[in-house]
Amino acid sequence: MPEPHSSDSPAPASRSLDARWWWSSSLPVIVGLVVIGYQVSAFADGAGTWANGAMIALGGAVALWGLTGLRKDYAAHRAAGQDEPPTS
Repeated sequence: MPEPHSSDSPAPASRSLDARWWWSSSLPVIVGLVVIGYQVSAFADGAGTWANGAMIALGGAVALWGLTGLRKDYAAHRAAGQDEPPTS
């Protein structure tokens, strides 16, 4: 049976999601992959047009932009020594 938390120990401080180093760069990655996913299904069925191909390329560019941002943000995060041990 788990032990109840003691009122003497302070609760771990929670950070908002947008304060995390990976948040702002992960959004373009997700958006780019979603755009690609929707467009590839239409393009692969043979009903797609050049516009679907253009949107696939645009989604890929957005996802690559986000991945580049993630790489830069992670390097800055590590250089600042802000790695924290995982909390349960």
